[in-house]
Formats: sequence, structure tokens, C-alpha cells
Amino acid sequence: MRVIAAAAFCLILANIATVYGAEDSRSSHLAFNGEDKSCYAVNRAYENTHNSGRFSFTISELQEDGHLRPYMEVRAIDNLAYYRIENGGWGEERRLPIRTPLDARSGLPIFTSCKELGNSQTDEGLAFHYSAHWHRYKWSAAIEIWISKTSGKFIKTISRYDQGAGEMPFPVAVQIMDYDRAYAKKPIVPPCWSLDLETSPAICIDLTSPSPITAH
Repeated sequence: MRVIAAAAFCLILANIATVYGAEDSRSSHLAFNGEDKSCYAVNRAYENTHNSGRFSFTISELQEDGHLRPYMEVRAIDNLAYYRIENGGWGEERRLPIRTPLDARSGLPIFTSCKELGNSQTDEGLAFHYSAHWHRYKWSAAIEIWISKTSGKFIKTISRYDQGAGEMPFPVAVQIMDYDRAYAKKPIVPPCWSLDLETSPAICIDLTSPSPITAH
């Protein structure tokens, strides 16, 4: 179940990733027809985030006791994205253009009902804290978003899926961004076993991988 959900997530990753080789601060600064006006600042930060030429992030399950269980790591490097799931082997996927904060399939806004909750101190410095509703493909969630006051990019999100699980195989997902270019290095992509050779992306499983997924 976890691997199937991860396969779906990686397909989403390919569909929402950034312009080839795009560098920082490529937000349009313009609202698109159809986006929720309350989410202007969130949408521009979303564009800034995904149009960064090189960054990484981790996704963890927020467990009932408040602890984070690392699940996935992604490194976006120029026109490629590398990902691994639960300390498995690395997979590789091409990053496709992202143009708007609208869902590519439905044309509906990804973020709606945005509300600024005030300023927040994070490990990355001061941030704007928002709540919103997130929707993509068949999944939806209540989401909290922290946006850096310095870079104008996402620092962290917490997604609470409306139906108990969504693109992740657990009900609450925490995504933490890292823009340290020195850390976002190309990993070794091993030969792998694919769940379905007819479906892209192929998911690699390497049971010998000794390196745990940790937030950087």
C-alpha cells in the first residue's frame, strides 16, 4: 500500500515540478484567472519554491504521539528529481514545467481559503504562517504553510488529508524544505526492481541501502 501510494506521489511530483534548470525567484507576481484571491501570497511562494533550480525536501508521517516518522526524501537538481522511499534505493524522474498554481488536470486552484495566522519563528528564521485548503487530482487536505520572510519560499507544510489518507499512505504529512544547494547533490541511482515496467515513474527498491532518511 505504501509503495503504491508512493508511485502515485512520484507521478504527481513529475507533473508539478519546475521549469528545466529554472533558478530562484521565478514567480510571475501575477494572479492567474481562476485562482483564489485570498491565496495570492501563498501561490507566489508556491511558484518561487518549485521554480528553484536546486533544493531538497523530506516528507514524514506525523504520528499521534507527535513524533515524525521519515518516509520520503526528494532532491530536485536542475531538470531532474531524485527520490527515495523509506530508505530504499534512489529513483530518478524528469522535472516538468510548472506554470501556474492551478491543478494541471482539472484547472482548479490548488490552494483555496487561505488565511494568514501571523508571524512564526522557525529554524530558518521568521516566517509567515498560513492555513488553507489544498486540492490536487482526487486528494484534498487542510494544510498549514510556513513561508520564509527572507526568501519568499515554503519552509514547511503540514497536510491533514480529508479522507484519512491522500497522496501519502498516512493521514498527516509534514514536508520540510531545504534550499542548501550543497546538500542537494546527485545521489547514486542503483539498478532497481520496478513494480511495473509499463508505468512511469518506475519505483526502485534497494533493500541494501544503509542510509536513513533524515531531515537536513
